[in-house]
Amino acid sequence: MEKLEDKVICECGEKTVAQAIEIFKHTDLPYKKAKKLVTGCNQTCCRRPLMALFNMVEFGEIDYEEIAFLIDAKNDRLKD
Repeated sequence: MEKLEDKVICECGEKTVAQAIEIFKHTDLPYKKAKKLVTGCNQTCCRRPLMALFNMVEFGEIDYEEIAFLIDAKNDRLKD
């Protein structure tokens, strides 16, 4: 089973949760611009998990299970 921080958060940028956390920690950009650093695109496909992760990093406590749930929900929606 893959570790939660190794899950790909957005297929556009092919970044993992751990990589996205590092990017968010080292930027003072607002969400919309910081998101582009992770995804490299303007699409809204990963908005919910990325926005939740951005807020968690900003407030200092990361719930990996919630992020994994949001990623799985996103992937299920994209399959349909």
